[in-house]
Amino acid sequence: MKNKFLLLCASLLLLIFLVYGTYSWYIFFLGASGSYGENASSSLKDGNIVLNDNGNAVYDADAKNIEDEDVNEVPPYKFSINNSGSKDKYTLYIEDVPLNTIDDGCTSDTLLNRSQLKYQLKLNGKVIKDDNLSNIKDNILDTREIAANTTNNYELRIYIHSEAEDWTGKHYHYKVVINNKE
Repeated sequence: MKNKFLLLCASLLLLIFLVYGTYSWYIFFLGASGSYGENASSSLKDGNIVLNDNGNAVYDADAKNIEDEDVNEVPPYKFSINNSGSKDKYTLYIEDVPLNTIDDGCTSDTLLNRSQLKYQLKLNGKVIKDDNLSNIKDNILDTREIAANTTNNYELRIYIHSEAEDWTGKHYHYKVVINNKE
């Protein structure tokens, strides 16, 4: 009888430890309390501001070099920023995706660097930035205020510019994240 009681207590303690450990792992590794993180619908959220990108998190640069006047031929990465709260400010960042997180055979030899790429950023249909990707400071794509109950629609095109050398068979992985902490 005493052995059954001890076995029951040990099982209960193991169950409590597993639940607590799983919850702690979730909080620490998935960034539930961080400045930005990914939610179940693959959107990035920070307070009442949400970056909606239809479930896509990683995009590749177009695999051909083009002239600047032909940038509209590049398929855009479309996303929107929704503010369901009061007037607020947000910052969009572009981050390089590490090689070891994508299983597509990419190596450091097949990776484009930012100096070979250009970008165009449109906000609500108007071009707001058009420059070399290597000129982006601190990975900041855009910073602006957004009114309550408003949506900003973005289109981002990243492409290999015509002056780039040694680009054949190479690619670039990136993601866009949001932060409205100051």
